[in-house]
Amino acid sequence: MEELRTELSSNEKLALATTGIEGTGKHFIINGETADKTLQREKAMQFNTKIDEFNDKFEKHNKALEDFAKDLSEDINGLEIMPMFNYALIKPFDQNPFQKVKVTSSGIITDLGGYTPTYKSHETGEIEEEQQYIKVGTVIEVGHKCEFLKPGDVVFYTIASECMVPFYKLGFVVVNENRIMAVVNEKLTDRKNNLQ
Repeated sequence: MEELRTELSSNEKLALATTGIEGTGKHFIINGETADKTLQREKAMQFNTKIDEFNDKFEKHNKALEDFAKDLSEDINGLEIMPMFNYALIKPFDQNPFQKVKVTSSGIITDLGGYTPTYKSHETGEIEEEQQYIKVGTVIEVGHKCEFLKPGDVVFYTIASECMVPFYKLGFVVVNENRIMAVVNEKLTDRKNNLQ
């Protein structure tokens, strides 16, 4: 138990004289506990109450998010995903489907078709796959400002043009219509003439 003091120490007297605050240096005792201890206990209780309130809010928010995700997954058939403005939602192919395997008369394969070509690295000496900068994919949906692209078109675009869309891990990307390099489909000439 802390001793009851009736006088200030010399340092406390100097501090009071400097600040101009008057005091007796006496500790108040309430219910067998000094006022300082009571204040510390009250502050600790208030802090713990605030932490509990914050945790409660966080848990409620987290529960609401979990319920929302559960509702979405139960009713996935009613969900739609739509790109905005002049963006196209695209499902990329793993490899370019338009490459053909070329075999010479002696049976040597000169083009690997849909497989990624490999090369021997000068730095490591290992066989590595070539980086493919041009990607091919199917247009799933188009934004309301797309003028030429239609769902079902197969398009060529650069890797730098795509932006991943994490929607149920379906592997979708969005690409601006202006960044599409080429389109493959039937009656594209008619479509182009109707725009002009």
